[in-house]
Amino acid sequence: MTGRPMDRRLRVRGWLRTQTPLHVGGVALDPAEALPVAVDGQDRVYVPGTSLAGVLRDWMRGADPETSLLDDMWGYIRDGEPDSGQASRIVVRDAVVTTTTGTDGDGIPNEPLRPHALPVVHGVGIDRVTGAAASAFLYARTIVPAGHFLSFDLDVETTGHTLDRDRARLHALLAALKAEEIGVGAANGRGLGVVTLMASPLDVHEHDFTGRAGLLAFLGGEPEVFEESRVDAGAAALPARRETLTVQLRWKPDAPVMVRAAGEGAAIKTLPLTTRLGSDMLKLTLSGGSIKGALRSHAELIERTARGLDAPRPPIEDAAGDTAGDAAARRHAEAFLEQLDGLDAVCVLFGAARREPSTHPWGAGALTVHECVSETVVPSEVWDVVVNGAPDPDDAKDLPPSIRDALAARGLDQADHVAIDRWTGGAADHLLFSVLEPHGVDWEPIRLTVDLTRLGGHRNVALALLLLVLRDLEQRRVPLGGMVNRGFGDVAIESIEFSGNGWTSRTTLEDALRHGDIAAAWREYAGGAR
Repeated sequence: MTGRPMDRRLRVRGWLRTQTPLHVGGVALDPAEALPVAVDGQDRVYVPGTSLAGVLRDWMRGADPETSLLDDMWGYIRDGEPDSGQASRIVVRDAVVTTTTGTDGDGIPNEPLRPHALPVVHGVGIDRVTGAAASAFLYARTIVPAGHFLSFDLDVETTGHTLDRDRARLHALLAALKAEEIGVGAANGRGLGVVTLMASPLDVHEHDFTGRAGLLAFLGGEPEVFEESRVDAGAAALPARRETLTVQLRWKPDAPVMVRAAGEGAAIKTLPLTTRLGSDMLKLTLSGGSIKGALRSHAELIERTARGLDAPRPPIEDAAGDTAGDAAARRHAEAFLEQLDGLDAVCVLFGAARREPSTHPWGAGALTVHECVSETVVPSEVWDVVVNGAPDPDDAKDLPPSIRDALAARGLDQADHVAIDRWTGGAADHLLFSVLEPHGVDWEPIRLTVDLTRLGGHRNVALALLLLVLRDLEQRRVPLGGMVNRGFGDVAIESIEFSGNGWTSRTTLEDALRHGDIAAAWREYAGGAR
């Protein structure tokens, strides 16, 4: 493999801020525990440089499944020829996750994040027939909460021959990071891993090693600043960009809407999921996974109804003598996966589970559902009392009136309910439940992104299914969040705005449903199974 010539270097030193929770997997010692995050040799949470390089290269690749246009920059090796190819001219260093952007004199982060107290998010598969939790499909992953920072160090080694093109490509890459177009880590389709490149502190320099002046400037710590005004954007010669459709849903709750937090409060047991913004405030959160799950479940209902397909029933009763052990668990798991198969439109839009042997070519879905947070802000000192209890021992079992008033002013109130004894008709002992209901909270719009390039030849059918789901959501047939069987989750859609696929903010849902060949493609697809 040949070396990489260099007489100039473009260097970026900055910070990525996590806008949503982040998970980059580490080594799991116990399969029964939550998936851990990656840590380096100093027990610091970090994102390996290989992970960052992978997502950056994938963004540059765009809609081109081949990378020949980028081989000169990112390196390559030919199959079966170990001595062929070229090393990458881009160096991406490990990104240490920190709580601040402070560094010491050597540029080492002052306050790295430690893995010991990180939260864990849970998820469960829902059986399509019983409506209960599917056997063997409990998920748990450790996450880095939003509001943390990733050190971002990147070098592009270049020569005079490729300088203009490399400048333009670096400029495009930094613009994409600032626009939150590049996700990091796992579960990007459920809203995790959204990061943004901070405008400050950010240093982008150009090191010139072709002459004495440039070498002295580099050694003296005063290299030439990278001037964006000098960049010729047309020189980037990047592959065609991926085509996307974005959908923005402005909505308001008609009933309390919340995703239940994993932990319990000191005085109120069931609390809504929150995202901490800095050290002094929080926002309520509807996770992307929760919204995507509700949309997928309804999409399956639509496709099965239109095509006349019933979901396979789970093995409610196991064969005699085989009610425990790995065999029964595998049978239940296989039955659940079969419920998810056979719906091509759903699979291409929402994704298909990895199976051996593979029965679907889809893999990851084309739809990304972003995390939705409230516009209502809760002060951290108020929420700390809700979670941990009042510092005064006399108020430990109840919320102080001042805290209740602060919550009520933001549309949150405690609601209690009790289980009824089936014999006496009175309240059952020790079965009093309490929920902090967000009945008057204002929410930001729900955002969906569809990778139209990934849909390929299934574009019209998949878009038709998505539009039908949005139609039913607009008609209040799709509840969001948890506890929807107890009166929670009703939402009213105020507006739906499209951008992409030839649609604009003026395009109505009815216009989109009548667009092009979408309706005809859906009728042909849905009628083919009858």
